[in-house]
Amino acid sequence: MQWMKVGLTALATLGLLAVGLPQAWYPMWFDQGAFAACGDVLRRGGVFLRDCWDVRGPLTPALYALATVLSQTQAAVFAFNLIWQAASAILLSVLAWRMFADRLSGFVAGALLWLTMATLNYWSVAQAEGFANLCFIAATLCAWEASRRLDRHQAGLLFLSGATAGALFWFKYPFALYAIILMAWALVQHRRIGVAAWVGVGAALAIGLGGAYFLVHGALEDLLLHLRYAIANFHNKPLDERWAWLTGLFWIEITTFAQIGSTPTAGFKDTVPQVQWLGRGYPFIMLLIALGAARSLWSAARRSAGGLTIVWLVTTVLLNIWQGHSYRYHFIIWLPPMALLAGAALADLRAAHLIARLAAPALFIAAVAGQVLAMWPWMRDAYDNVIAQGKSARELQLESKESAQLLLAEFLRDNAAPEDRVVVFSDTPVVYFLAQRQNATRFPYLRWADESRDADVRTMLARAYLDDLTRHSPRFFVLSHDGFPWESARFIETWKGLPEIHRFVETNYTFIGENGPYILFQRR
Repeated sequence: MQWMKVGLTALATLGLLAVGLPQAWYPMWFDQGAFAACGDVLRRGGVFLRDCWDVRGPLTPALYALATVLSQTQAAVFAFNLIWQAASAILLSVLAWRMFADRLSGFVAGALLWLTMATLNYWSVAQAEGFANLCFIAATLCAWEASRRLDRHQAGLLFLSGATAGALFWFKYPFALYAIILMAWALVQHRRIGVAAWVGVGAALAIGLGGAYFLVHGALEDLLLHLRYAIANFHNKPLDERWAWLTGLFWIEITTFAQIGSTPTAGFKDTVPQVQWLGRGYPFIMLLIALGAARSLWSAARRSAGGLTIVWLVTTVLLNIWQGHSYRYHFIIWLPPMALLAGAALADLRAAHLIARLAAPALFIAAVAGQVLAMWPWMRDAYDNVIAQGKSARELQLESKESAQLLLAEFLRDNAAPEDRVVVFSDTPVVYFLAQRQNATRFPYLRWADESRDADVRTMLARAYLDDLTRHSPRFFVLSHDGFPWESARFIETWKGLPEIHRFVETNYTFIGENGPYILFQRR
């Protein structure tokens, strides 16, 4: 019997791994390209913001730098991400087991987190939200364990809870709200301000260490400017605009998420069908969440665990509202508390009502089936291309919608020496990473030039761009045509809207041709 359990566990583990494995051959999109470009700068000894600017915090580029220490490839990043998500799923399993005192709950929570992360669209993987989930889980686990203890380790666990929650600040600034939530929860649990304050001490230390990084490297002013940009773009919106977004697009996105998950799987190849059978499992996950929440709150033994999980889920919803954007990968931070509540639906089924005993396992099986079926075409496509036909990573990307970036990167790599710098005036930052050529400016993309809501900040960023351009004098300056990399892109207009930068290029560079959707200029 023991050997049978081990065998079934091993089989289930291999099956779960197989579902996520195709991600290793995904191409990078805009966000991953920005992280990879900044990660490359950090790996070379540069400093975040001072040498590479991104709208989010430094921890995600730092993880990209770590992922590419041995191999500067897209596959290395995505393989690292899969390992990170596996660690997150395992830690969530431990959390579910500790909270609901049931190993089956732990397995269900971990399996669902892994599956929901494994079936994301290609531009939703290896995002700040996905990496940040590990800190959300660790902070919650430490806070929960502290609430179960009355010994000298209690303060240390609360300190660790605060430190991991505080680290969230350096993924995305609003995420630090969770440290405040956990401190409030600790105060309710322990009813002693001195005990709950350890969460705040840990969070303050984590945030302070990050600030010290910028201070030591002479980038404190860059950080303050970055904070101004973030406040202007993520919080300072007119109330009528925010209300229209909340009552309109936000709810459309939630409905879509609840119906079919984050986004249709992958999507970078038209030859692979999108499978929506069983709603990709999400309707059944939602029913499991409702059942788990009801069972937890109904049971006195599990009420505290269920309450904390619901507070966690509500916090992630509020964070999405606070950010004021509607990108579906933002909902990734919902997935751990959702999986945890789903796991709670299967806690101690022997003592559950007959309906729960029958419904919970059936819903879990249907959820897993929907997730696996959604990924099946991509599993088969990866096997056919990588195993059966033995295609290289280059061949796979040339068959995708992201081929133009690779072709430009190859041109730059072939025509610019390793010490030469280049500039791509567009929102395709992955080119720098693929070409392994350094950016002449600190800005791997130009979205800030169009989206900055603070005119003074935009002016200062534009001045920094020009200063970098003048100081490093890139060999190639590259523009993208209208409609690329997305339909509304107009980077020629953006370039002309920055007159000093436009004048610098017109004076010092000459047009040499085109490369797909790109316009090439070379230094005279």
